[in-house]
Amino acid sequence: MFDRDATELGPVMAELVECNRLLAGGDPSPALRLRRGIAYGAARDHRTALAELEAAVRGDLSEEDLAAAHRRRAVLLCRLGEYAEAEAAATESLAVRLTAAGYTARAMPRCLGGDLQGAWADTERALLLDPSYTGVHAVRGRVFLALGRPADALADFEVSTRAEAYDGDARIDRAECLLILGEPARAVAACDEVVAAGFLWPGEPVRVHLLRARANLALGDPIAALADCFLAAALSPHSPEVYEVRAAAYQAADSAGDASADLARAAELRAA
Repeated sequence: MFDRDATELGPVMAELVECNRLLAGGDPSPALRLRRGIAYGAARDHRTALAELEAAVRGDLSEEDLAAAHRRRAVLLCRLGEYAEAEAAATESLAVRLTAAGYTARAMPRCLGGDLQGAWADTERALLLDPSYTGVHAVRGRVFLALGRPADALADFEVSTRAEAYDGDARIDRAECLLILGEPARAVAACDEVVAAGFLWPGEPVRVHLLRARANLALGDPIAALADCFLAAALSPHSPEVYEVRAAAYQAADSAGDASADLARAAELRAA
């Protein structure tokens, strides 16, 4: 395996090959485990990445690397929906070193866990510590969106999406803001960009298709909305929201029978 031309595997796989070569050669250092954790995280193998990072933080890392390892643990735990554990890991990072990235890593699980004021406070701390840190804007935008402040959220998402090469979460949230603010055509265009980029975390494809369907309904195009609803139904056949949005599209397309059937299916799923 280690003799393969790593340049053919892409940057992430090349890094994993190199880390595994070093490990097989007798390098068990915490710094190498940190590198492997970062690489596995980039490959979206979250559990393996967490195992590597947890091994790394038990070793002798520099202060900077230790803070980064805990912060990366927080991000992965948040991706896995383990919000309390993610918040604790981010707090460990901040205990080692106060960084804007650390506050941002704690803000996201707080936001998703329902602590909106705590999340907002952390995003403000991040910007006070480093006003140039653009990574915080995607998280503060999500907090503002949850607080019912879509205009403020949109301003943050505009900063985030300009600064980042690609951030699927923030770009879908930006489209949501545009729809809420009465700009469905821009919301459709924003969804088109997300789909075209193809970089979506689990769960996001369904969300972006339903969001684009709702935006097309607002534009008076139920046929385009139905196309996205069928894609969403194929991806998530047990989601009641899929059938509720599709029912609205059927209703707009003057197909009352299909709309009633989808509403009944949605009710069954919500009652289950």
